[in-house]
Amino acid sequence: MSKVFVEYAINPEYRDSFLIYMQEWQKREGRLEVLEGTDQPGLYVEIWSEVSRDEYIAMKEDRLQQGGGRGNQAAWEKWVKGGLSKLHMWHFSPVN
Repeated sequence: MSKVFVEYAINPEYRDSFLIYMQEWQKREGRLEVLEGTDQPGLYVEIWSEVSRDEYIAMKEDRLQQGGGRGNQAAWEKWVKGGLSKLHMWHFSPVN
């Protein structure tokens, strides 16, 4: 079972908007878990389960593409400290 990890820091002034958005996204997407750093408040990690390599590539292009994505790219650019260039994504597969 492959997983995708997405890591970024959210600007404090957008935390509430971000959390509302992510709660709605989690309701629609059962394979998404969102965690916040306990020693670094504002640092978030999304963990997506059961993501194929092709899905990951599409997710990454979608998330990082300026003006595209889930219709909220402008918000992501403001929310993430340093903009979308500071949003990092990785795909992991089990070791055989």
